[in-house]
Amino acid sequence: MPLEIIERTFGPVQNNTYLLADTGQKRAVIIDPTFRPVMLQADLENHGLHLDAIWLTHAHFDHLGGVEALLAENPPPVQVGLHPADLPLWQSDAGAGLFGQPFSMNVEPDLLLTDGQELYVGEYPVKVLHTPGHSPGHVIFYIPSLSTAIVGDLIFRGGVGRTDLPGGDSYTLIKSIQEKILTLPDETVLLPGHGPSTTVELERDSNPYLNGFAF
Repeated sequence: MPLEIIERTFGPVQNNTYLLADTGQKRAVIIDPTFRPVMLQADLENHGLHLDAIWLTHAHFDHLGGVEALLAENPPPVQVGLHPADLPLWQSDAGAGLFGQPFSMNVEPDLLLTDGQELYVGEYPVKVLHTPGHSPGHVIFYIPSLSTAIVGDLIFRGGVGRTDLPGGDSYTLIKSIQEKILTLPDETVLLPGHGPSTTVELERDSNPYLNGFAF
């Protein structure tokens, strides 16, 4: 049975959260769970899936607000994966204070992600690519078997992630896109943290933030 991706959009700023499921082995991973992830928990239970891990593209509060609720609802161990360059953001208020939101985390990541690392959802490999720019520890998750990448807030359809938050850098972000997104096959589907999906080919051809940018 193929790897399945279930997309849910919810939370105060309409985050896209992704549940990856090896339907044969009944193993699952959730990427970027936002606040009150009751739909995700229902997906796990309705499909009889065991949650193995929560992977985070980065440590902004809207991408991890549901971590503690999912850990409380699922039997351990459930690993929490984050790139170490985003640990300072995690250990402060995950950027929530900039938006006037109180926020704190009472758990720590126990899976430190690295560039080129190979993770698994059941028997299916997923490659971690470090893509700083939106935040220092931003990563994307590339799934070769599905020709799909889950790209967080690095790139959107016709847009790119904001770089005006602490730790953001526009030059670094565009460099990450050039080196880690535009080098993927043209047909690769890009699933962002907000908004609709796109493809590598579409963004290479029409994204106004990328056209004419040279290093």
